[in-house]
Amino acid sequence: MSTKSMKERIIEDWNWRSREYTGRSDMYLQTERQQRLWKETLTGLLPARGEERLDVLDVGTGPGFLALQFASMGHTVTGLDLSPSMLEIAAEKAAVLELPCSFIEGDAESLPFPDHSFDVVANRHLLWTLPNPGRAIREWVRVLKPGGRVLVMDGDWTNKQLTYKQKMRIFMGHSLTFFTKGKIPWKGKGRGYDDLAHMLPFSGVDPGKVIALMEAAGLNGVREHDVQHLLDADAESFPLAYRWSFIDSHRRFIVAGNKTGSI
Repeated sequence: MSTKSMKERIIEDWNWRSREYTGRSDMYLQTERQQRLWKETLTGLLPARGEERLDVLDVGTGPGFLALQFASMGHTVTGLDLSPSMLEIAAEKAAVLELPCSFIEGDAESLPFPDHSFDVVANRHLLWTLPNPGRAIREWVRVLKPGGRVLVMDGDWTNKQLTYKQKMRIFMGHSLTFFTKGKIPWKGKGRGYDDLAHMLPFSGVDPGKVIALMEAAGLNGVREHDVQHLLDADAESFPLAYRWSFIDSHRRFIVAGNKTGSI
């Protein structure tokens, strides 16, 4: 399968999946504690430039979760995604919250921006969807200003190293969701990824591999950051079935790295 046809199917898949996000509030930030912890965490990961307004690129923005967080912190934010339907949802959320974000259609592996355009390039749950994650990270470094940071937020969704107890919690969560909703919303959603997954490098994203790719792209000081405090806050607001299915059931992480040098 050519890269072009694969990308076309990826776009089709996410346009189709976007229906799951239409009209719903963002379930991750339902409590004041969640909002505070996300703001504190993101602030601590940003380049140390005082109170300066930063230019932030949210790659693979989807429904705009990260873009909206950075915009609410006063930064200038651009969200990019291949899916027009996802971008529409992100723009609608920004309008409701009265947050000034720019959303444009584009490819995470071939960015439509000149070199040294952003102080921060961030993404969340993106790498597993990409045919060429190494190429993508090199692009993110290209558009990053010297002194800027790349933030990758992802997880291993394969369940390969789960304990028996964790697997049972997932099973119970899926079962409870099926009996209460008549379906499992996140299962069988993707028409494209069902047969593309085996052709993508990251079905489950390993932080060690992410660190290696970021270092190979020229980033320095690359390291993994713990997100357990964010997961604990999520557990307070998730419905019981979702809590069993997701909280403490997958390894999630943030990897950050710096770009040194001068323009």
